[in-house]
Amino acid sequence: MARRWHGLTAGAGFAAALATGACVLSAIPVDAQSTAGSPAAECVAKNPTGAATVGKFIFRTYSRDDGVCLRVTSGGKLVYSKILGGAEIATLGQPDDEESNAPAIRNGTDITGLGRPDMIVSTYSGGAHCCTTHYVFEMEPQFRLLAELNDADDDEAHFERGKDGTYSYITGDWTFGYWPTCFACSPSEVVTLRFVNDAKGGAYHLALDKMQKPAPSTAEWNKELAAARKAVNAGDPNSIGTTMWQTVLDLVYTGHSDLAWKFVDALGPKAQQKPFPTLADFCGVLKQSPYWNDLGPTLKDAPKACRYTKTE
Repeated sequence: MARRWHGLTAGAGFAAALATGACVLSAIPVDAQSTAGSPAAECVAKNPTGAATVGKFIFRTYSRDDGVCLRVTSGGKLVYSKILGGAEIATLGQPDDEESNAPAIRNGTDITGLGRPDMIVSTYSGGAHCCTTHYVFEMEPQFRLLAELNDADDDEAHFERGKDGTYSYITGDWTFGYWPTCFACSPSEVVTLRFVNDAKGGAYHLALDKMQKPAPSTAEWNKELAAARKAVNAGDPNSIGTTMWQTVLDLVYTGHSDLAWKFVDALGPKAQQKPFPTLADFCGVLKQSPYWNDLGPTLKDAPKACRYTKTE
């Protein structure tokens, strides 16, 4: 699915028919964080910009020349302090935002499904290739930074509650930015993440079951095939990313990777000859995605160039 970036759109195929709904990061124990007595003690309480109380914890933000200072206290004692470098602003909690379709979430809401109160803090970097980073803190049984989700070029990432009552994280996969040519010519995908608990403290992973969509109808298939063929016949490398490869990426992410390879085959060898990239080129970039370790094992009937290989 196409994903907006500062008014630009990267990707286009199946925008209506296949509209979809992480950086996969583990929980960070509190003793590994920036706390009082550490180098982050320089994150001092000057130039206050915001405050929020969640149970016995008070979150406060302060402006700095090099970012935002986040400090959390409880009972008058500092329990967490960190310089959120590169951030222009920080938001405590998730307020309603119509532009990104983000719903308001009450501070302290259990967004992980672990039955514990959580707090969302987000930062925005501004500038070219901004964008947001979301920090998820868990209040009980001990205070800890549970996840740090870096949204790369995405400025619409947010948490939302599904019909099943559980919360998901909606962001974008921007791995293909500037591939094969310009940024606005690139395929991209909206992705849905959920928190998965494990012995290491848990992490956010792709919720592929929530991203699955029906296979395209014959009419939809032919429409996307015609758009891609037009780009191929015109020798237009700028349009190939938002037609052929956007369709392939949509199919891969929505549970139809077997159809993705058939779509490539249907376009014939000309679609993979210069000035166009090849399927091997596409899969080489796909394997650099932060979601590859979740996505790779789901590929069906993958050609040799796209067979699953776990990355670090």
